[in-house]
Parts: sequence; structure tokens; C-alpha cells
Amino acid sequence: MQDTKNTILDVAEDFIRRNGLNAVSYKHISDVVGIKKASIHYHFPQKKDLVNALLLRCEQTYGCEYQSIASSALSAPEKLRKIADVFKQGTVAGKVCLMGVLSSDLTSLDESSRLILEKTAESTVATYAAIFEQGRIEGSMHFDGSDYNAAYAFFSMLIGAQIMARVKGGAEALQAASDAVIDGYLKN
Repeated sequence: MQDTKNTILDVAEDFIRRNGLNAVSYKHISDVVGIKKASIHYHFPQKKDLVNALLLRCEQTYGCEYQSIASSALSAPEKLRKIADVFKQGTVAGKVCLMGVLSSDLTSLDESSRLILEKTAESTVATYAAIFEQGRIEGSMHFDGSDYNAAYAFFSMLIGAQIMARVKGGAEALQAASDAVIDGYLKN
């Protein structure tokens, strides 16, 4: 039963990250998974339940990955490059960050989903902010404003670059954009 639930989440996440929330239906998911729509409704009675589960899983999976990068022994600029690589991997796979996709469909989200999305974004920015703080303290990076604002701008740039990479340039464009921004933070 847990395998079915995880498979539903995997397929739904893939669809949403490729096509957006409003382009995905339980029929799409059931066709790929090979189960009846009723089976999906058993695990996720409403679409908001599916979205909430995806967001919580995203926070857990990527949150742990970002925390692992942030707590590594790398310099702050190297950590930012590692985070940019996570976004590059998504771009190579033809996917956009789940938070980015769902943010663009914000008006379609239930209040509970919006709250989870906001909490997940806040947690991500806080993790990135710790990296910016490290860069400021170790003297490897220079930026105006607070660590938090720099982290928010960096996260926003990655999501925007990932979306634009779908239009033109692919993973190489995302890499060039992230390198340009990170290089701009380097202390001369």
C-alpha cells in the first residue's frame, strides 16, 4: 500500500514539475500508475491532499539535501554552486522546482497548501541564508543587504533561471546564470 502511495506521489510530482499543477489530473496519474482513480482518491481524497503530501515530501527531501550542503566543510561559494547543481539536475531532466511550479499556480492552491508552500520556502531561504552568513564571516563573499535577502534573491534567481532555461539554453543557460551570480558575490 505504501509503495502505491509513493508511486502516485512520484508520478504526480513528475507531471507537475513538467507541466504545472493545473495540467495534471487524477486520470493522468491513474493511467501511468495503472490503477483506478478511486485508488488515488483512497490515498489522496482531494487534490489538495496530494499537493500537501508532495510539498511535505519536497521539504523533507530537498530540505535535507540543502542542509547537508550547508553543513559541509565547503566554502560558501562552493556550497552555492552545489545548490545550483541541484537545480541544474532538474533542468536536465526537464523539470522545474516544485515550489516554483506551485508558486506560479498559487491561486489554484488550497489555503493549507499555500501555508505549507510558504513554510517550505521560508525554510529553504533560511538554509541558504546560513550559507550567505558563512560567506560574509569567512570573507569569501560580498553582498549588500542581509544574509536573508541575499539568500531570497539567490533562490529566486535559481527558480527563474530554471524556468527560462526551458525556453532557451537549457542546463547550460542555468549554469551560466548561476555562475555569473555566484561569481558576482565573490570578494575581490
